Amino acid sequence: MVLFVAVGFFVFGTILYLLLAYTPLNHIFPTKSAKYSSIEQYEMLQRIDSLEQSLTQLNYQSDVLNKILAGETVEGDLGGGETTVVSASEIEEEGNNSGTQVKVLERAKPDPKSYNLFLPLKGVITDTFNQDRMHLAVDISAKRKDVVKSVQKGTVIFSDWTPGGGHTLVIQHLDEFVSVYKHNAVLLKKVGTFVQAGDAIALVGSTGELTSGPHLHFELWSKGIAVDPQKYINF
Repeated sequence: MVLFVAVGFFVFGTILYLLLAYTPLNHIFPTKSAKYSSIEQYEMLQRIDSLEQSLTQLNYQSDVLNKILAGETVEGDLGGGETTVVSASEIEEEGNNSGTQVKVLERAKPDPKSYNLFLPLKGVITDTFNQDRMHLAVDISAKRKDVVKSVQKGTVIFSDWTPGGGHTLVIQHLDEFVSVYKHNAVLLKKVGTFVQAGDAIALVGSTGELTSGPHLHFELWSKGIAVDPQKYINF
């Protein structure tokens, strides 16, 4: 009788252990397996947070790209650095009998051309950046099939046909810069391709509805706002 009861407790204990270790009951009764589950949940939350950040960046790029392709009106030009002034770059104190004199110096405005952007195409500028006329670009006339080059390293985020711009290519660069190349005869890079500054990305053409001859329509965007390319590049 005693042996039968002992065997019964052993079988019951074994079944209970298996239930707690390998079934959903381990979420109700804490076990070693449940601890590993908590770690996995933490790692999953980390991955979800990373995916949310990536989604936010993709949404930002999508908004900028939509503005570029639609040629929307912009509110201001950040190209010349006129809108932001940073002061108190240096404070000098001089003690004298009447008290302490404090001198505040103003930090110099950044030079847009310090970004060292590459020349996209050698040619003659036939039209300049003008917000009043909604021409958010520089037009560069050149020979058909001349090579168009990337102004800075980055990733191609658009490479396709648009009705107005013809064969159009858009590159996302560092520091939230985006460069746009329209009316090309041929596009040499696909979406997702990483390019270096000076890489050949297209050939000059006259494609699309808004063109009257072979030239490059070049746009430069900074933080979602169209800027004057001539403030950043020595054409």
